[in-house]
Amino acid sequence: MSLLAASPTAGAVRVGDWDFGDFPYGLEPLVMPPAGHARTASDRRPQLPGRAPEEICRELLALTGSGPVAARLEVPTAPSYDQLFWFRWITGHQVTFALWRMLGRVLDEGGDRDVVPGSAAMARLEAYTHGYCAMLLYSGSCPRGLYGTLIRSAMFLQHRGFSGTWAPDFAQVRGLMRGRSVPWLDDDRAAGLRAAVEAHQDVHDTVAARLVPGGRSLLQHAMAESPVRPSERTAVLYDNFFMTLRGQVTDEAVAAQLLSRLRAVALDLAVNGLYPLGRTDDGEEPEVWNGSVAGCERRLGSVLAVAGLHAAEVAAGADPTTAASADG
Repeated sequence: MSLLAASPTAGAVRVGDWDFGDFPYGLEPLVMPPAGHARTASDRRPQLPGRAPEEICRELLALTGSGPVAARLEVPTAPSYDQLFWFRWITGHQVTFALWRMLGRVLDEGGDRDVVPGSAAMARLEAYTHGYCAMLLYSGSCPRGLYGTLIRSAMFLQHRGFSGTWAPDFAQVRGLMRGRSVPWLDDDRAAGLRAAVEAHQDVHDTVAARLVPGGRSLLQHAMAESPVRPSERTAVLYDNFFMTLRGQVTDEAVAAQLLSRLRAVALDLAVNGLYPLGRTDDGEEPEVWNGSVAGCERRLGSVLAVAGLHAAEVAAGADPTTAASADG
């Protein structure tokens, strides 16, 4: 039975307190396998802190309005916007790394990347890609001024050429996200995934333009002085900044960590909304955004819930070739 079938929206669902980190909006280290496609086998099932995967799924559905919430949320607002947006920047990136791992897992399932995945696999690819779009919005939801003084300055202190191109886990999905090296992406059966990939580019460009109007990243500035190419050293610097450790952990353990973070993100959004300080520093609403970006904003909660349902299948040890899709 799929976790979706085991997570009915009928009846009251009690959403518990914050249990991520040592306090609300606190951080936790993420443990990921060495970057690449190899999987680690283990007889040990990952344990979520006090919650089974299906319980987190019910809470995610309840928090999105797909199921009733029987209790008031007791999650406090963050003590400062610095702490709130720092939590979003670090945790949102950790969620992204785990989503990339889940995407790579599905892409590797069939063994032949020239073959169009089946409908269940395609649904998971769509869900994880939309989840990545959601994390771009969530991580970049801070005002431009705060991004410059808090986040960009911290990355500069880590390395003056700090760059997202150093992300070790992106390699396994680079071809998909850039619409290359995936020969079946133009197939009619991949229309939904193709739209999600295109939305990802729209969301990425929109968030980047909002936070860095000049469009020049730290890496682009640094390249004028001394080129810095991705290497093992820059991968460690990147992991260190985002509190990511590498070890022999299974995909089930990665999915379990993903679920606990999705729950924390959903609680944050339920209490604070996506833009607690508005989209712009001056409070004025910007011009209407690209339809796919606005659509991602509207569906943010449900996107996280569906990604969580698929991740829960993995965390529970379901056979990836037979796990049910989130919409069937």
